[in-house]
Amino acid sequence: MKAESKPKNKLHGNDNKVYNLTLVKSLPKYPGGIEKFHVFLTKNYVVPKEVAEDEQPSGAVFATIIIEKDGTVSDIEILRDFGYGSGKELERVLRLCPNWIPATIDGEPVRCLYSIPYYVQ
Repeated sequence: MKAESKPKNKLHGNDNKVYNLTLVKSLPKYPGGIEKFHVFLTKNYVVPKEVAEDEQPSGAVFATIIIEKDGTVSDIEILRDFGYGSGKELERVLRLCPNWIPATIDGEPVRCLYSIPYYVQ
């Protein structure tokens, strides 16, 4: 009698649930690592023009994104910014973001919530 192979767990393949970082086996990864992600943000973020020239804007912008199963970024939500359009600018930059390597559970890609603090100096 031929031994039956175990079916691969396809639960997460059809799952549209958004997982947080504590529930995934493999964390989402930006191509080249988190340092490259910070370089990408810094290179593309433009200090909003609403800031007067004699002011030096500084502060933090906090956002969450969902990294989809295919690595795309979706559902960008600005949680807090320091004004002057700083949140809208971070949202613009995140929309330019290249695809990430998605989070996985049991080897299957899953949707994952990711928090981003971005500091402007």
